[in-house]
Amino acid sequence: MKKFLSVILAASMLLTFTACNGSNSTPSQEQTSSDSTSPADSSTASTAENSVSAPVSSEAESAAEPTAEADDTRTDYEKMVDRSLLSTGDMTRMANVFQKAQNGEDITVAYIGGSITEGYNAGTTEFYAKTCTDLLQGYFPDITVTGVNAGISGTPSLLGNLRLERDVLSADPDIVFVEFAVNDGQESDYKNAYESLVRTLLTQDKDIAVVLLFTVLDSGYTCQEHMSQIGENYGLPMISVPDSVYAEIEAGRMTWQDYSDDQSHPNAYGHKCITDFVDNYYQKVLPVVAENVGEVNKDLPDPVFSAKYMNMHYMDRETMTGVELDGFKEHDTHASFHNGWMYKGTSGGSIKFNITCSVLEMVFKAQDSDKYGAADIYVDGEKVKSVDANMSDGWDNPVTSYLIDDAESAEHTVEIRMEPGDAQAYFVLAFGYCD
Repeated sequence: MKKFLSVILAASMLLTFTACNGSNSTPSQEQTSSDSTSPADSSTASTAENSVSAPVSSEAESAAEPTAEADDTRTDYEKMVDRSLLSTGDMTRMANVFQKAQNGEDITVAYIGGSITEGYNAGTTEFYAKTCTDLLQGYFPDITVTGVNAGISGTPSLLGNLRLERDVLSADPDIVFVEFAVNDGQESDYKNAYESLVRTLLTQDKDIAVVLLFTVLDSGYTCQEHMSQIGENYGLPMISVPDSVYAEIEAGRMTWQDYSDDQSHPNAYGHKCITDFVDNYYQKVLPVVAENVGEVNKDLPDPVFSAKYMNMHYMDRETMTGVELDGFKEHDTHASFHNGWMYKGTSGGSIKFNITCSVLEMVFKAQDSDKYGAADIYVDGEKVKSVDANMSDGWDNPVTSYLIDDAESAEHTVEIRMEPGDAQAYFVLAFGYCD
C-alpha cells in the first residue's frame, strides 16, 4: 500500500512541475517578440501613425502582406499609374468643372510649363497637352473642349508667372495644369514665382481647377519636394512622374530610354504615361462629382514661401506707352514674344520709361555669343545691376531678371543702358510688373 501511494505521489509531482513549466513559456516568448522589434518595424509604426489611414501594428502589417499581394491582380503598369497620384486634393473645383461639362457647357483646359508641355520630342499629336484635351473631349462628347498650350521650351516659373496673364488667363480657362518641376531651380526666387503663379490662379473670380504636374530628369532632378509643399498647402491634386516612372526605373522594370530619348523630354510613350496618370486622376473625380460639387473656399492659407509676385501684368512694345528709345528702334521677334525691342550698334543705346510698381521683371534673349552685349540697369538714376545677354548656356532663349523687387509700390524711372562695346546686340522681349 505504501508502495502504491509513493507511485501516486511521484506522478502527481511530475504533472505539477510540467504544468508550471508550460505556463511560464508563453509570457517568455511574448516578451522576447516585443523586445526584438527592429528599427524598421518601429519606423513603419511611426509612419502609420502619421498617415491619414488608421495605424496598423507591425505584426498586423506582416500578417496582412501575403494576403494583400495575393489579392493584388494589378499589372506593374497599373501599379505605376496608381503611384502617380500623390493627392486628389480638394475635389470641389474639378467637380464643378465636370458638372459644367455634364450640363452641356463648353470648357477650356490650359497647360503652362516648359518644353515637356510644349511637346518637344513627342510629335505633333502625341504630347500630353494634346492627348489630355482629347481625353476630356472623349468624356464629354456633346460639348467642345478647347485646349490651350502655353508651354515654352527652356522656361521656368519665373517666366511662366510673368506671362500667365497673357498666355493663360486671357483664355478664361476652367482647368489649368502647371508643369515646371525640371525647369525651375531650388532658389527662393523660383519658389516664390511658382507659388505666386499658383495663388494667382486660385484667386481669380472664376474658380479654376488647378492641377500640379511634377516631372523629372534622367539624373533624378526635380523640384517636386518644394512644389508638393505648395500643393499640399492649397489642397491641390498632384501628379508625379518621379513617384511613378522613375520609381519603376529604379526597380529595374523599366528603363529611362523607354520613357525618353534624351535626358529630359518624354517620348511618345512617356507622354502616353503622363496622359494615363491624368486619366487616373480624372477617374477618381468623375464617379463622385455630385458629392463634391459646391462652393469653393476662397479663404486661402498663408503662403508656404511667398506670394510676392502674384497678379503680374505683361507688357511689351505694343502695350507700353511713354517709352524713350535710343538705338532700340528695331522690332525683335521671338517664337513667343513678338513685340520686343532690338539694339544693334556700337554707339550705345537705351530704353527709358516711368512705371509705378513694386516688382519689375525684364525678359531678354540670351545667346552664347560675343555679339551679345550687356546692359546696365538704372532705377531712379542709380545703377542697380548689369544684365549680360552673353550666356554660356544661352541659345536665343528667353531669360528673366528682376530689375525692381520691393515690398511696396512706388513710382520709378527705369533706364536700360547699353554698355559701350564692339558690335554689341541686345534684345529686350518684354516686361512684367506687379502693382
